[in-house]
Amino acid sequence: MRLNKDLFERRLGVFFMVLWILILFFYLTWDGWLYEWRDCGYNGPSQHFDLDITDMEYSRSPDNEITYLSTNNLHNLIYLCYLVFLIGWLGLLFDLEWAKQGAMATMGISFVAALSTLNLSDHVYLLQVVYDIVHLSGLVMGAYLFSKYYLKTSKSLPVVLGTWAIYLVSHVIFTPWPFWENVGQAYFSVNQINDLPFFLFGMEYIVVVVILLAVNTLIVKLNGRTSNRFLRVLIPLGLYFLLFMIMYSTGLIIVQNVNMNTCALR
Repeated sequence: MRLNKDLFERRLGVFFMVLWILILFFYLTWDGWLYEWRDCGYNGPSQHFDLDITDMEYSRSPDNEITYLSTNNLHNLIYLCYLVFLIGWLGLLFDLEWAKQGAMATMGISFVAALSTLNLSDHVYLLQVVYDIVHLSGLVMGAYLFSKYYLKTSKSLPVVLGTWAIYLVSHVIFTPWPFWENVGQAYFSVNQINDLPFFLFGMEYIVVVVILLAVNTLIVKLNGRTSNRFLRVLIPLGLYFLLFMIMYSTGLIIVQNVNMNTCALR
C-alpha cells in the first residue's frame, strides 16, 4: 500500500494509527471491567495489568446466573467501535477509498455509542476513558472525511457488512462450545451499547445493517445538495442524533450492566 500523497491526511492517519496501537497495547494488558470497578474500585480482583488475555474464569449457577472469577479484555479487540477506528486511520494513511467510505458510513456507530455512555461517574475509570477515546477518534475521523468527501453507499457497503461479520465472530468466540447448542449464551456480549439478543444465529443484526443503509442513503441525498463543508458534517451528525433519540425514547438503547459478583469473593 502506498502512503497518502495528501500530507495532512497522512499525518492525521499516523496520529490515529499510533493512538490505535497504544490502545491495542492497553487492551492486551489491562485486566478489568467497568462493571467490577463500579462495585470494587481499583481493589477488585481483576483490576490490574497482566499479559494473559485468556484468563477469563466464570461459573454458572443452576438458574443460569454468571459469576466472573477473573476477567480479561479480549472482547475489546473485536469491539465494533474499535473496528471503525481502525478503518478510519487506514483510509487516511494509505488513501484507501473503501476505508474512507467505510469510516464515513459507520461513524454513526461511534456517535451513538458515545451518546449512550454518558454516565459521568464512569468517566473517571481508566477503561471508560479509553472507550471514550475510541468513540471520539472514530467520530473525529468520520467528521473530517464528511467535510472533504461525499459518501457513496456502494463503496461503503463492504465495511457496513463487515460490522456484521465482526458481530458474528464475537458471538461465536465468546459462546461456550458447542456453539450451536448454546446460542444466546455468550458469557459477555461485545455489543455493549445495545445488548442485542443473539437468537437467530446472527440474522437479527440485519436490522442494524438496514438502519445504517437507510440513514446513509438519506445522508447521500442531503449532502449531495450542498457544497458547504460544515453542513456536510452537521447533516450526518444530526441524523444520527435523531436516530439515537428515537432508539433511546423507545427503549432500544440497552446499555449492558453485568453483575460481577466478585467483591464478595475477596
